[in-house]
Parts: sequence; structure tokens; C-alpha cells
Amino acid sequence: MGYAAVISSVYLIWFFPGFFSRPLLVLPLSALLALLLLHLSQDVLPVLVSVLLFSVIASTLSFSSPDIGIDEPLVASIRGTVIQDSQQKTGRRTGVRIMLSSAADEDGNLFSAEGSIYVIAPASDLAFGDSAVLFGTLDGDVFYAHSISRGERGLIGKMRSHVIEWIKDRLSPFSDAGEFASLLLLGTGRDGAFPLMDNARKAGLSHVIALSGMHLSILAMMISWPLERIFGQRGGKAAVFVVLFLFTFLAGFRPSLLRALLFRFLLSLGFSIEQSFTLSLAALLILAPWSAVDLGAAYSFLSLGGIFLMSRTLNRAVCSLLPLPVSLSGSIAASTAALLFSIPLTISVFGEYQLGAIITSYPFGLLIILYMWTAIITIALPPAAIVLQFLYTASEKLFLIASSLPVSDGLLPYVLLAASSLLLYAKSVLRH
Repeated sequence: MGYAAVISSVYLIWFFPGFFSRPLLVLPLSALLALLLLHLSQDVLPVLVSVLLFSVIASTLSFSSPDIGIDEPLVASIRGTVIQDSQQKTGRRTGVRIMLSSAADEDGNLFSAEGSIYVIAPASDLAFGDSAVLFGTLDGDVFYAHSISRGERGLIGKMRSHVIEWIKDRLSPFSDAGEFASLLLLGTGRDGAFPLMDNARKAGLSHVIALSGMHLSILAMMISWPLERIFGQRGGKAAVFVVLFLFTFLAGFRPSLLRALLFRFLLSLGFSIEQSFTLSLAALLILAPWSAVDLGAAYSFLSLGGIFLMSRTLNRAVCSLLPLPVSLSGSIAASTAALLFSIPLTISVFGEYQLGAIITSYPFGLLIILYMWTAIITIALPPAAIVLQFLYTASEKLFLIASSLPVSDGLLPYVLLAASSLLLYAKSVLRH
């Protein structure tokens, strides 16, 4: 039931955020959910976890949108802390998310302000944790800045900036191949705009490129064996977690990465997969309340929730129909489950979706794993850039081919996918 609670919470946040601002509605429904869970499982912990989740959402959702104590037309500047790195694109205006601390009018009079706001600003080097004053105009939930004043960066912020710049400097001589490597390792490159990215989105494969729990798992897979050989099993696992934390920190604590890190941490404490998954949403919203409106985090929870709910059973059904390798059938089942629960959000945001990702996610996931391995080797050994350049050229061509697959913009293909998947799911459940 924890998976269903998380999935329903994400959709309520995105489509009916006002639901959580009505305690007279939330509290009775939470009590009803608690009674239902107790009746079904006789286990108190899922009840407490689900009620905690709803309570956290109700108390933190207000911080995901701006609340400014001055009329919108009078706002001339805002100040606050950067909670999302700016995307540095040469000659472009860029986006950054700010946690507000105050606002001011043209005369410099200060007014209260809280919550987070998305800012479109001139190209800048604003990074996670920076304090800044931005001058411009407010339009709804977006602030359009024409100039920025950044405060003095702290020691930790400077160290993070130096490490990021060092990695980018090591990769920048290799043109687009190096920029793409920076994107996979850090979430951003200096110029950051690639036709490859547009083709990945059209192909429904943005999830294999955008920093997420998948990339955290890839990194963990890379470092687990050598670190456990050096420090032993227990020490190695602790060292792996430290490295993953530093990686998440370098990437600016992106919500999708932070979700994966919290999930791993909760698992290490002895919670079950379902409990860890549910608690990770509550913990994420406590630590980073703006994550409630982060599209990457929403996709992360919806897709992973679908995978946990259905992929194992769907995999058995696929294997009973087709003699496929276990890794391929597992990927098809996982991709199908993820799409089933995320397509409604995709339709809402983009107006179209790509069912071909059910098949293409597996080979492209392997390609990205190979690319990340090669990028890390290239940072240490620049001659490996020959392989990196080859992989980038191949990636461009392959993503272009995948983007040519037909997309769907209506509900019928999704309904057919859902119906056939549910039939396979039911058949597998009844058989076992």
C-alpha cells in the first residue's frame, strides 16, 4: 500500500495541490486509509508511514511556491538562496530556482517572502547554496531577472565549484563529447544544449540521460567492488555511501538523486523496500520541500513505484510468452511498469508520449553506462577520449534513429497498453 500512497500523493500534488491544504479533508481520509491498512495487513508501521507521508506533504507543500508580502506589480527585486544550479548556456537566458527570504519594491523597502520561485535570468554562475539578489519583474510564479548580485560564496561552495570546474576542464577539450560527459556526471555542461538531448526527449529516453537514481546506481556498481576489496565489506559499503553522497552534493542535491540516496540510506537502516520508498518521499520533502514541484522527482517516484508494484509479475508473464534473456525481459517489464504510471504526467506536461521506450530503454541504458565509464576513465587518462568521441558519435546517430519512432498524443495507445499489461499481470498472478 505504500507504493500506492506515494503514487497517489505525487499525482495529487501535481494535479490537485489544494487537496493537502484542506485539513478537514486530509485528516479523515488519512484516518480512513489507516483503518484500511490495519484491516488488510494488521501491521501498524505501514499505517504510520502513510499517515506521516500525508502529514509531511500537507505541512511542506506551501514552500514549493512563492508567497510574497507585496503586490506582484510592485516587486522590483527578490533575495534568497539558490537551490538549483543555473544551467550555463552561452548567449542564452538561463533558469534557476531560488528559496526566497525577502522581496523589495523600487524604493528598496523590504517585504516578507517565503517559498521557492523559478527565475529566468541572464547567463550566470549561480550555484547551489549561493545567496543572491535578483532585480527584475514578477509574473505569477516566475521572476524575470535582468541583473543579479551574488553574495560571497562559502568555503564548501568554493570547494564544490573548484571540483566541478576541474572536471569540466578535463573534459572540455573533447568538444561535444566532453560536454555530454559533463552532463551525465554533473547534470550540466558549459554550453549544455545538444540536438542529442532533444532527440532523447522525442524518443522517450530522457530518463537515461537526466541525472537520476539510475546514474547513482551505475556509480555504485562502478565503485562497490574496489572499495569493498580495500576496506572490507562493511567499510566498503560505508565508503560507497560517502562517495554517493559527494556525487549527489556535486550535482547540487538534485531531488531525483537525493531521493535515491535517501532510499539507499533507509534500506541500510533495515527498513523494507516499500517502507524505504514511502519514507524517502517524506524525507525528501522535509529536506527539500521544493522537490514537490520538481518534474524529475515526480517521474522518479512514479516510475520506480510502478516498477516495484508490477515489474516482477510482468516479467514472469513476458518470460512465459517469449524466450528472451532475463536481462532483456526484465527491462521490458520494468519499462512497461514505469510508463504505465508516468504517462498521464507526460501527457499533461508535454502533450505526447513515446511507447517505443519499452524496447529502447534497455540498449540505450547500456550505452549510457558505457559512456559514463569511459568519461570517468577519460578524466584520469585523456587518451581514452578517442573512445569517448566514438561513443558520442554513435550516441548521436542512435538517438536520432530512436527519435524517428512514432509518438502518441491520444489516450487510446495508453489504454491499450494498460489493458494488455493488466491482463498479463492478472494471468501471471493467477498462475502463481
